Amino acid sequence: MYLFSSVNFQISFFFVSLQPNLSIDISPMYYIITIVALLAFELLYFWMAKRLHIVDRPNERSSHHRVALLGAGILFYFAILFYSCTHGFPYPRFLIGATLLAVVCYADDLRPLPSWLRMAVQIAAVVMMLYSSLPTLQIWQTLLTVIVFVAILNVYNFMDGINGMLAAYSLVVMGTFAYMALSIQYFVDIEFLATLFIALLIFAFFNFRTNARCFSGDVGSIVMGLTVVFLLTRYDAAIPDNGENVSYMCFIIVFLADGLLTVAKRFLNGKNILEAHREHMYETLVNNLHVPHLRVAASYALLQAAINVGYFLVPDKNLYTFVVALLLVLAYGLFFFYCRRVGKLNA
Repeated sequence: MYLFSSVNFQISFFFVSLQPNLSIDISPMYYIITIVALLAFELLYFWMAKRLHIVDRPNERSSHHRVALLGAGILFYFAILFYSCTHGFPYPRFLIGATLLAVVCYADDLRPLPSWLRMAVQIAAVVMMLYSSLPTLQIWQTLLTVIVFVAILNVYNFMDGINGMLAAYSLVVMGTFAYMALSIQYFVDIEFLATLFIALLIFAFFNFRTNARCFSGDVGSIVMGLTVVFLLTRYDAAIPDNGENVSYMCFIIVFLADGLLTVAKRFLNGKNILEAHREHMYETLVNNLHVPHLRVAASYALLQAAINVGYFLVPDKNLYTFVVALLLVLAYGLFFFYCRRVGKLNA
């Protein structure tokens, strides 16, 4: 039973016209309380972080040049916890996995932990999330999915280095999931998505700035990454298996392609792929070509939004995803070829 069910009313979203019979129960009081609670939590965290000097100081790997508060992305975990407590804990295994990640990642933000410990917790969180959403997977499918999803968590983690990137990109992804849940196939509670959307907007207010007031830290970016793969698996489990399931990676393909191609480039150049670096395309745009942070963040988000819109308009989802991936690989290769030709790469 919803905590605020007494004030529910019917509201129609603009895209519900695709399925006229769809109506969503919305509790306005829940959203008012959510906004107040999440904003109060973030401001309280800022106060605590200032007193305890929990800050991100620029170093040789940073893409920013000013000290900012670190770990503000813990708001995303608080949003998940707040939703869970007010809705009867509908996704318990996901919550447990997110809690494990939040504790270890926040500890790592404060003081670096061994890489094996971080990896073990990520694997445990992904396995728990998979058991919740896709319990019928075979062993080989589970192993392959865990490898892919752990890679996605770490790719998602890099977003926080550019002002506004995590917030803008994740807002597009959450908006896409909301459209899917409302107009195509209900697969997750709309208020869950709305709670995360509110948290992202609050975080964006402080982070989507020329001089960001705060950064998410691993606690925010990796928990948000787990949330994204959780939603992908929920949608996968809710629809008939028609061979198009892999194409859902298209919803995060811009950042996924950048991350995987960067790893491949470093491997081919004989570099340690596990070592910290500043070689992603968006980092090269900011650090080498001096494109403003917010322009890069907005460009990635808008490109992903355009790709997602196209996905829903074409009949052959698999072919569309393949063509998009091919174009992104081509664009990535041409970009770095150009940078080397004009001497914009360090090595």
